[in-house]
Amino acid sequence: MNWPFFVARKLAARKQKSFSTAIIRLAVVAVGLSSAVMILALASVSGFQTGIKNKVIGVNGHIVVDDISNTEGAEPVPLPISRENFTTDIRSVSGVKSVSLVAIRPCIARGESEIDGMLARGVATNADLSFFKENLLSGSIPDFVKDSNTALISSVTSKRLGLKIGDRIQAIFFKQDSSGTKRPRAINPKITGIFSTGLEEYDKSLILTHISQIRKMMPKGTGFTQWEIRTQDFSKSEQVAETIALKLPPGIFNINTAKRYNRQIFDWLALLDTNVVIILSLMLLVAGIGMCTTLLILVTERTAMIGTLKALGAKNGGIRQIFIFQVLFIVGLGLLLGNFLGLGLAYIQDEFGLILLNTETYYVDRVLIELNSFHLMLVNAGTILLCFVVLYLPARVIGRLSPVKTMRFQ
Repeated sequence: MNWPFFVARKLAARKQKSFSTAIIRLAVVAVGLSSAVMILALASVSGFQTGIKNKVIGVNGHIVVDDISNTEGAEPVPLPISRENFTTDIRSVSGVKSVSLVAIRPCIARGESEIDGMLARGVATNADLSFFKENLLSGSIPDFVKDSNTALISSVTSKRLGLKIGDRIQAIFFKQDSSGTKRPRAINPKITGIFSTGLEEYDKSLILTHISQIRKMMPKGTGFTQWEIRTQDFSKSEQVAETIALKLPPGIFNINTAKRYNRQIFDWLALLDTNVVIILSLMLLVAGIGMCTTLLILVTERTAMIGTLKALGAKNGGIRQIFIFQVLFIVGLGLLLGNFLGLGLAYIQDEFGLILLNTETYYVDRVLIELNSFHLMLVNAGTILLCFVVLYLPARVIGRLSPVKTMRFQ
């Protein structure tokens, strides 16, 4: 026996096996990392969108009904007290969870040494203040039943005006008298709590108090500026808004959903979907290229085996099945790794909030996570489908291999 040749052949076979194993492991890692990145991208973007959306609707509700003459950025037009009767019609609409009256007036807020222009927002006793309770930094939510002359201010306002819990904030309004002259009048609600929504638009300008205090500063005969409506399902707010429009007299009111009322914010959130599509496309491309390259290398390495099988009468379809099982193994193991890694990192971020964000830029203080079963199915199914699509090129290589030529490599 030619021992040197035998030993060299054994070492070559072992080296070839080690190389194949390394390639398979590399493919598993590529699929795993790609799927993990896709899971984290979908979870973080979805969480961010939901977080911002909840902040916006937490302040204004799902649907806002106000005077038709209102224009964006202008002072809200007061509505006559007589129109308060339409509250019953709005509340009777199917899908409406709650309805509350709101009065908004511009004012000048004065602290110990500073003054600033702000918006005083008067809410009814039955208003849903759970959003402000969730974002309360200190103090407590006002109990308007016991004392209507109380207020909430933001941490930004507290620092800027030098006010703290227990102090009284002076809000100066300009109310038109019977002669048509605007004269200054003030309210002095006691501060019971300090909040921070993370939304600069609200934190810099909002004073929350009872509607009875704001009504004193409104023209005679008026009592509020808008209805704020919360629906049982936010996704159906458009349909509910259309039904409300049919209940109310035409040509008098604006009826806007939160998406229309805060159009700029929701348009910005919609742009994030484009980023997600780009990330998913790149990660699927990485997984696809990795899988295609791996299979081509495996086919090339097993050229002699393919030739032998063809010489023994094996069909192309049967040989392809061998590589299909190889793909199933690589993709299955890669997805197990990717799901474990992606879901694990998502859980850690959701539980401990390790990755922090600048609130002034992103409106939230950390990366928010929202896991969706549909997104998980989309990532896994899409990866499996793509990896089987890339089998096309190796399959063509297998079909073109000739038994005579391939067996020369033995």
